[in-house]
Amino acid sequence: MISTNQELFQTLEKLVNAWCERRCLGALRAILPAYPMNSPLTDSWGELLVAMQNVRAFAGAELPEEEKRRLDECILGVSSMLRNR
Repeated sequence: MISTNQELFQTLEKLVNAWCERRCLGALRAILPAYPMNSPLTDSWGELLVAMQNVRAFAGAELPEEEKRRLDECILGVSSMLRNR
């Protein structure tokens, strides 16, 4: 479970780097409009959440199971953070 912003961004950086190396264009197309974030405001967090959900929905078939699991952890972490604001 992702519990800090630092852990979230480290995980996202590893995922994005892996997608770049494999040229996983579907996942990159979905995540790059929101990552890296432009501001720390709630709107940017919401955009990041939607982008990660889009990766899962539209590029999930391109991802290995471990990446899907890590992506789901990121989604849960951001969802939880947004609910608690």
